[in-house]
Amino acid sequence: MASSAPDSQALCNACGESNPPESKFCGKCGAALAPAPPRPGDIIADRYRVVAPIGRGAMGTVYRAEHVQISKVMAIKLLHRELEENPENVTRFHREAESASRLNHPNTVHVFDFGRTKSGSLYLVMEYVDGDDLAKVITKEGPMPFGRVAYLCAQVAGSVADAHAAGIVHRDLKPENVVIAESRDGETAKVLDFGLAKLFEGTVEAQVTSSGTIVGTPYYMSPEQIQGQELDGRSDVYAIGAIMYECVVGKPPFEAPNPVGVLSKHLSEEPLRPSARSPLSVPAEADEIIMRCLEKDADRRYQTAEDLRQALIAYLATVGAGDWRLSGVGRPGLGSGTRRIDGLDSIFRPKRRLWWLILLFLLLGGGVAAWQLAARGPSESEPNHTAKDATRLLEDTEMEAYLGQRLSEDSGDVDLFELEHLGTAGRAAEVEVSSIPNMDVVVELLKPGHQEPLIVADSRGLGEGERLPNVPLEPGKYLIRVRERSVEGGLPTENVSDEYYIRWRLLEEDGMFERELNDSLELAEPLDLASERRAWIGWAGDVDTFCLSEDAERVVAQVSALAEVDLVLRVVDRRTDRSGKYDDKGAGRGETSKTWRNAEAGKLCVEVSADPRDERGRLAQPDDTYGVRFITAPGR
Repeated sequence: MASSAPDSQALCNACGESNPPESKFCGKCGAALAPAPPRPGDIIADRYRVVAPIGRGAMGTVYRAEHVQISKVMAIKLLHRELEENPENVTRFHREAESASRLNHPNTVHVFDFGRTKSGSLYLVMEYVDGDDLAKVITKEGPMPFGRVAYLCAQVAGSVADAHAAGIVHRDLKPENVVIAESRDGETAKVLDFGLAKLFEGTVEAQVTSSGTIVGTPYYMSPEQIQGQELDGRSDVYAIGAIMYECVVGKPPFEAPNPVGVLSKHLSEEPLRPSARSPLSVPAEADEIIMRCLEKDADRRYQTAEDLRQALIAYLATVGAGDWRLSGVGRPGLGSGTRRIDGLDSIFRPKRRLWWLILLFLLLGGGVAAWQLAARGPSESEPNHTAKDATRLLEDTEMEAYLGQRLSEDSGDVDLFELEHLGTAGRAAEVEVSSIPNMDVVVELLKPGHQEPLIVADSRGLGEGERLPNVPLEPGKYLIRVRERSVEGGLPTENVSDEYYIRWRLLEEDGMFERELNDSLELAEPLDLASERRAWIGWAGDVDTFCLSEDAERVVAQVSALAEVDLVLRVVDRRTDRSGKYDDKGAGRGETSKTWRNAEAGKLCVEVSADPRDERGRLAQPDDTYGVRFITAPGR
């Protein structure tokens, strides 16, 4: 019969006496107690019923469990007792578990709950994944083709990149921490135990016991981790490289009779290329990608997990997986990593006498399609959600596109367009994206090779387009990224029937309008007394700065109204370091400063921005301009 007690009895290893679960010392002999492991049917933390043990690792034992009220199947990890004895570990556990619980990536094992049982055991409740960890897969199947390895580890890199963006470094990536699940769409990799390796922080000696037993995971530790240096995401990149190496070769990059020997090789030896050790045929791209991850100098590795993921996706594209999606879900495993074109000939062989009809049909269809394209104008080329697949967009050319099929259940479609400015430095450009029904569109300007945008246009709402009215461009290439504004917990929208249009063009020089970049006092534009300049609050966070170009005795600064935006006027006297802020009128109204005496040319400046605290106002208004000017104050 299943036990209904909230926690199991604590048995004394010294005398065998049973003690209440909350006891820390034996009531008979006084020895320190370790609680007995939970049995099937036991209830943990009043809400999780143990079903069966799943496995045991360096950090704790994992059980399959179900929620007593909603019957949802979960995995619960009880950490080893020695981790609970140090109060710092308990504090660190709660901090790291809370951080891990905020991760929400399709290739990350989700953390639902954490805490401490009545017997004092630390527990972590996680998503239950039905599958084997990667270590078991390697043991069962041996070396893997690199196509499959790239497919799985691109998913791992995606999960890790998401954690890095949240400020979490895994520190203990290894095959045992990657679970492989099978589904109708193929294999899905899930990474677990983010941040928990911090519970083992300390010297290298703390990773290896006196008997030589491995407590940590020396096979996958980066040189900087072995040396006890401050770690960043590049240490996880090294670990992913070691995992890929073992997947391809069947053995880790370094082996030795004891853990210290393995650690020493990580510091001093170069690994053999995977192609020199694997019994399988290993492509040159595999050697290049894996060996770059295993560079001892962190500056020579992929600098981010996202960079590694993109390299793996680029390889997958070369072997016939060009539409491989961000999370990895939705594509079957690639097996040998070769193109699946076998059998096409057998499909058509029985119908060779009809080939002339098929050819005629294709020619007629191609002619109709070409006519439709010419009438409609250019359109995007899917897939174009990665930089290497970005659709080329010529200046002043309107292109048709769709935010269509979502990339995964968590990621909507993304369109990337490449533009190139071949003109003079400092020219301003306008970027326009039309509306899509039932979608809130976001437009971002990026430099190739960077994920963080230079400028984001997201000032409008559902069913409206976006515009960057006055974007400064230096000569070179840029990317425009168009996507749906994501809603936490919501399913990304798909719209394959409603097109949108995108266009960019260089603006003519006009002294009446502001010239970006002018977002700081160092970049301020000169403005003559009594002259007006028209300017945009073109995107959230945009600031426009102007400085009086001549000496004046009594000066007032003014900005005219901007529809739906609460403008903030700040006046700075750089000569005296005095400043004043003027924000009295609210959205859709102008602002006027007090009188500033004895203004010196180039020293009296204004900064104009939108007030983000005004809930009634918009953060940007790319469709309209406001006026800014310095005038002589009336009277004396």
